[in-house]
Amino acid sequence: MIEILPMEDREKERSLLEGLPLSGGEARVLLMKDKGEPLGHAAVELWEGTLRILKLEAAGWDGSQKPQGEQIFILDTLMRSAASYGETFGAGKIETAFPDFFSFFQARGFETDDAHAFGPMSLIVKYE
Repeated sequence: MIEILPMEDREKERSLLEGLPLSGGEARVLLMKDKGEPLGHAAVELWEGTLRILKLEAAGWDGSQKPQGEQIFILDTLMRSAASYGETFGAGKIETAFPDFFSFFQARGFETDDAHAFGPMSLIVKYE
């Protein structure tokens, strides 16, 4: 069973956040596991009504090549879980702290520039 939750090990979480471009908001690492085995994580920060995705990582993907198969599933699921997390805490916008990679975010409706991808939370979280 897949689960995605904020990391319980706060020391390891701090080490994963170290060196990332924090703005000063509440930062957490959402860890994706399947049957207890880590599949990937999303480092996120809530800052002034925006969920900032600081980093996305999937097992077996180093970012140098276009993600494939399960890597796409992991990255997409982490991005959507991060959006849900941000929306829960009142974020109305979502952006990355890094440039789009292989048009991953653009394919999901985000606007992009040389520095990041961005858009309203409604791109990912559907409101009825």
